[in-house]
Amino acid sequence: MRSVRIVTDSNADVPPNIASELGIAVVPNYIYFGQEVIRDGIDLTPQAFFGKMAGSPCHPRTTHPPVSEFVGTYQQLMNGSGADAIISIHVASTVSGTVNAAWAAAQMLPNPSQVEIIDSGQLSMGLGWVVIKAAELANGGASRTEVVEAVKSLLPRLRVVAMIDTLDNLVRGGRISQLSASLGTLLQVKPLLTMRSGQVSILGRVRTRARALSRLVEQVQGWGPLAGLAVMHAGAEERARTLAEAFSGIAGPRMLIAPAGAALTTHLGLGAVGVCGLMAGGE
Repeated sequence: MRSVRIVTDSNADVPPNIASELGIAVVPNYIYFGQEVIRDGIDLTPQAFFGKMAGSPCHPRTTHPPVSEFVGTYQQLMNGSGADAIISIHVASTVSGTVNAAWAAAQMLPNPSQVEIIDSGQLSMGLGWVVIKAAELANGGASRTEVVEAVKSLLPRLRVVAMIDTLDNLVRGGRISQLSASLGTLLQVKPLLTMRSGQVSILGRVRTRARALSRLVEQVQGWGPLAGLAVMHAGAEERARTLAEAFSGIAGPRMLIAPAGAALTTHLGLGAVGVCGLMAGGE
């Protein structure tokens, strides 16, 4: 029995085999294709989602997990698995209502204080690296306080950068206008985005994919030595593998190449690639 259990949401993009091995409970986002409802990572694998998204006339919409999903997960861990405490670590509250849903679920439990909610200020494997580390510590016998302190110390060391290959999804999601997208497409503009402490910012709007990927590599190499690095892709595995070759000198002991989940792909679009790193530090 684990006295401390770790919960996250599917925005973390933790590979299923790692989540299973470490006993991480992943609460799914909901994806809508018209009236069809899909649970992220449960009803469709990322690869199947890429194909469905490419062929569907409907642009998918995403919502955070409902409160009921969190309540069920927390109850199962405490009543079914005998957890004394739950540390629930989630996608940045600036881009999703997931943290609020998790908090509301905790208040519905007989003892809400058994659940610690943490806003990672990150997404994808930027969140995933912290979740993995928390689960490793919990499985090793660390107390709730020790895990929470470790997680909070790791958050400033997270880095994320991504290249958007097509502007179509940003238009459909209402992020930019059709005119801006048309001009960007004509000029072959590939935006580079980063996220720190919950804030998304544009590193640059680079002409051509080759130049954008080169700029992305330079950005990651500037991070310095890493304790973990994940190259994520939205249906662009070959591109991701090519990128990963450039990071062999700084990747540290852990490097993953993995598909992005449905929630991230819905917003960034197919063809996007990103790098999520945990900077090396005193472990």
